[in-house]
Amino acid sequence: MLDFVEINKDNIHWYCKFENIFEKELRIFQSRIYPHNSDFFVPLTEYGALKWSYMFYGGKIIGAIWLEKEHTCLRTAQLGIFIADKEMRNKGIGTKAIIRFICENKKAMKLTEVTLNVRTDNIRAIRCYEKCGFECEQKFKKADGTKVMKMINYL
Repeated sequence: MLDFVEINKDNIHWYCKFENIFEKELRIFQSRIYPHNSDFFVPLTEYGALKWSYMFYGGKIIGAIWLEKEHTCLRTAQLGIFIADKEMRNKGIGTKAIIRFICENKKAMKLTEVTLNVRTDNIRAIRCYEKCGFECEQKFKKADGTKVMKMINYL
């Protein structure tokens, strides 16, 4: 029931619908939705630095997931995931999505490790990431005082 649809120039307009449906949640988590790389429309096989997909469950868009490298020669990518549909949270979908998405993309992206940052008070997310093989590498405070944990998964 879980499907990924790569975000590309032909379907980026779906994002407007996604934003309208989940507007309240997007304001809180906006930075989790838009990957940093502006070249995301270049195919993975040509660029190799970003894989960004919508997540569908039961035919309904529920969020977005991505792996992003700062440079194509790096063997580390940062994971981002957001399940905007609150009804789809706490069902194990995030765990399944992360494991499958990494597995499907690690070879093409030539990854040996995946990292992520998570707020230390987001216990639900931390437990999910631990189930996916991530472990705490470092804790730090952002400039705004937010406590964050960097987690890593050695593939």
